[in-house]
Amino acid sequence: MTKLTKFAIVELNSQTDILANLQSIELGIKIASERGTRMVILPENAFCFGKQGFASQYFDALKAWSAQAARHYGVYLLAGTLPCPYRPDGTPVADGKLRQSSLLFDPTGDCLARYDKIHLFKATVNDSTGNYDEGRTFEAGNKLIVTDTEFGKVGMMVCFDIRFPILAVKLRELGADILTAPSAFTYQTGKAHWHALLTARALDSQCMVIGAGQTGDHVVNPLAPGKVRSTWGHSEFISSDGENVLTQIIDAANDAATRDFDITNNLAHLPLSAKAASWLAASDSRPELDQTAVKTTFYQQAPSVIFADFDADAQQITRQNIALLECQKLTIIANNT
Repeated sequence: MTKLTKFAIVELNSQTDILANLQSIELGIKIASERGTRMVILPENAFCFGKQGFASQYFDALKAWSAQAARHYGVYLLAGTLPCPYRPDGTPVADGKLRQSSLLFDPTGDCLARYDKIHLFKATVNDSTGNYDEGRTFEAGNKLIVTDTEFGKVGMMVCFDIRFPILAVKLRELGADILTAPSAFTYQTGKAHWHALLTARALDSQCMVIGAGQTGDHVVNPLAPGKVRSTWGHSEFISSDGENVLTQIIDAANDAATRDFDITNNLAHLPLSAKAASWLAASDSRPELDQTAVKTTFYQQAPSVIFADFDADAQQITRQNIALLECQKLTIIANNT
């Protein structure tokens, strides 16, 4: 009998209010855990959308919070991305920049892996922002990451990485069975390319690809609440043969167990977020966020949880039927300098 592993994406509409984001995240993890999920995947910028310098001050605290969440709810947790002021070896990032770091925790709370985004988004997009250049804020990572779990090897990517087939192929060569892609695709680029890119990377690598996206409108500057960035959402799982995999979607705003849940007034039901309220409230920047809470909450949507099963046996059959690695004649060399 085929053994299936249940995964869940928590699709978020993160804003600049870290505490509100933590409540959305914890609610999504709770819903996933109660339904037997083994691994939960969060989007890029899950803990703070915008104000990356501010959020980076909380990197260690949010890393510890994520470890607690994985342990408390008994799941593997791919904690989207967090802006980190130091490199994996502990040295500060040069020129006041940050690393866009994706962290994977096991159900005991141990951090199994850290992947720093290699390909930084630089593009002109036909939206209200126009020009994007992550290189102004972030330093690119330079190391490929594949890590062991009980259900297979996880190769880690982030957002813009999925445009580069060589990365997906190299992760497969390093043994990956599953590729994670926490993302915050703009609405315009997502509408045009998101599904096609996820499907292509799954076919390139013969891995399940998990695209966890931000969705909706985001106020990136609380002092200018009318100026928003829009993300595409449409989180999905793509199997190794290029097919969309879906078992269930739960919208927390409409779920019978949570539809009356007001995310701004239910800390008592979310124990980890309740504890975080003490150290977030101590921040000098927290009063600023409190003053804009009404504006932020206006945009913030309840999370959606998207479930799918990973069928390792079926994936292995796909790989045997089309033996890409045996047929490959070109050598892929990753630039790790």
